[in-house]
Amino acid sequence: MSLYDIRQNQRISKAQTENKRTARTVQESQESIEELRQSVQKLSLACQAMWQLLQTTSGLSEQDLLEALQNIEDKNAAQNCVKCGRVQQSKKPHCLYCGTPFPEEASTISCFQV
Repeated sequence: MSLYDIRQNQRISKAQTENKRTARTVQESQESIEELRQSVQKLSLACQAMWQLLQTTSGLSEQDLLEALQNIEDKNAAQNCVKCGRVQQSKKPHCLYCGTPFPEEASTISCFQV
């Protein structure tokens, strides 16, 4: 067996090992995504159940829920920097990327799509 063949076999072996490692990473990622989907589904069902109970016991309307969501959205809205255009939380007084101070009324990006 020539040196070239030995080197090629080493490269093939290394590529196969990397391929197996990548396949494991993909499998783990897919499992994590499925776990997250299940968690989101459970949380969604819990929110629906709580909302139904709250509506029944308190008489709150769908409009009350939408207003509460809007209030939360307004407090946590992200905004675009007027100088660099990057998106970030509005709780910061200035852009984390370029340092530009945020104006009082900045354009916001909706976090909730109701």
